[in-house]
Amino acid sequence: MTDSPNAPEAPDATVEHLLREVPSVHESTSCIKVLGLFHEEKKLYALPVVNDKDRPVGIIVRQDLTEFFSKQYAKELKGKKPISMLMDNKPVIVDRSTSIQDVARIILDAGIEHMVSGFIITREKRYQGMANGYDLLNEMTRMKQKYLFDLAHFDQLTGLPNRTLLLDRLNQAISASSRASRKISLLFIDLDGFKPVNDTYGHNIGDRLLKEVAERLMSCLREGDTAARLGGDEFVVMLPESDLDRALAVANRVLGTLKASYEFGKKTISDISASIGVAEFPSHADETDALLTAADSAMYVAKNGGKGKIAVFTSAE
Repeated sequence: MTDSPNAPEAPDATVEHLLREVPSVHESTSCIKVLGLFHEEKKLYALPVVNDKDRPVGIIVRQDLTEFFSKQYAKELKGKKPISMLMDNKPVIVDRSTSIQDVARIILDAGIEHMVSGFIITREKRYQGMANGYDLLNEMTRMKQKYLFDLAHFDQLTGLPNRTLLLDRLNQAISASSRASRKISLLFIDLDGFKPVNDTYGHNIGDRLLKEVAERLMSCLREGDTAARLGGDEFVVMLPESDLDRALAVANRVLGTLKASYEFGKKTISDISASIGVAEFPSHADETDALLTAADSAMYVAKNGGKGKIAVFTSAE
């Protein structure tokens, strides 16, 4: 499973997907007719009120209207009056592109009662639909859970899976491969020449380089593969259903991709390469930690052989 290098930094969700198609009423519609609409549709909690240009000017809540007309003689005295007489003329109105977080702040500022009555969604100032506080809270909870999951499972700099998520996927892949008698290849990648980048250009450039390394790694993989960052300048690639021939082909592709120059404004960095260790399940190791250790061991053999080398694990190592 490949992942976007920017997984933890996904754009804010907007209120558009919370939109419910609730019919609007014109500001001149009589109160008694609006009351009838509520009686016809028991699920309607509130109705938006619009003007001749289909722009929202207010909101009428079922409970407020029914309580008003429960009074003696109210229907006779006020029933024919326009709904604008009883509507709340200060509803919460947001554009469909407004983020969930921004809407939550707007509602808190406007008053928590709007969580109950709901808020109006527009497009180019014209009425589009409504959303309610219950759906808003559910979405905020879902986003919080996703954020916490991303925080625990993805590297916050590159967006790649971290060690925790890598080990989880590797465990699952080993279980599946054991049942199907399939092989898994693991590439342990350590950058050559990265430390001088931080020392010479600063950590900002170093971070940008690591992000680009992540993007280049992703470009070398197919759907179903996983690239992860363990920390520092160490990366791991997991190739399910892959033999050594494919693993070596991917490793060589990664070497060529990472060796290309990195351009950051007027700065050009051209002395980055990688040392790659390759290990295979089940011939080199038959469980998660041992397979990762085998690939790590092979990586050190590659690094001891000079920059830009690949080594395959052997028991003698």
